[in-house]
Amino acid sequence: MEYTISDFFSKRFENESTEIFLSNSQFFSKGAMIDYVTQITKASLSDFILYITNNPITNEITSRDITQLSSINDCTFNMCEIMTQHGIDGLTLPEIATLLHADNKYKDNLVALNKYGENHVKTAMQLGLTIIKNDLWYPTAIGSIFCNLSECIRNKYLCLTLFRDPFYSRVITSLLKADVDLRDFMTILSESTQKRRTSSCNRVLSFFFNQCDIENIPVHNIIYK
Repeated sequence: MEYTISDFFSKRFENESTEIFLSNSQFFSKGAMIDYVTQITKASLSDFILYITNNPITNEITSRDITQLSSINDCTFNMCEIMTQHGIDGLTLPEIATLLHADNKYKDNLVALNKYGENHVKTAMQLGLTIIKNDLWYPTAIGSIFCNLSECIRNKYLCLTLFRDPFYSRVITSLLKADVDLRDFMTILSESTQKRRTSSCNRVLSFFFNQCDIENIPVHNIIYK
């Protein structure tokens, strides 16, 4: 089967595959999922830019769209690794944080465990790697095969997911025209919260900037006023 950029933005195949993966795993095909990601990431970044220019994401930006994280690896590869090993029956926020930190440095602080788990699994969800059902967290179909992909495909897929996001898609389209202060897109947050989340958002946007370098796409800079 051949997949298009429109298929990627509709998320239909990803959502249907996740439902099969979680409900009828015997019918889930890892090979088909890997083929889907491989096809999508073969499209040029320029084609995705053209698509969002012509089909902008109009969803309202909410506070949950403005990322908060401590470790970009814990939101991506590490998250998918623990999810595929331990999350098939669902994980709680403290379980996620504990698995991400095998040294148990948070083991005596349930509040810290919940916060760390929440920040990182929600960012993983924003990137299409996790899903929540009945207060438990699971890997998506993409998340289940993420660690089996090459690093270049993983990084490009993460870059492309930003084009589907209300916050990051607006930032990206603006960066194509001029320098951008991220806080201009965070006005729903307090000034102190804006400052805290700016560094998190920069880490996520690094996937976009790195892919622009690889594909020679001219882009402006993040600035701080």
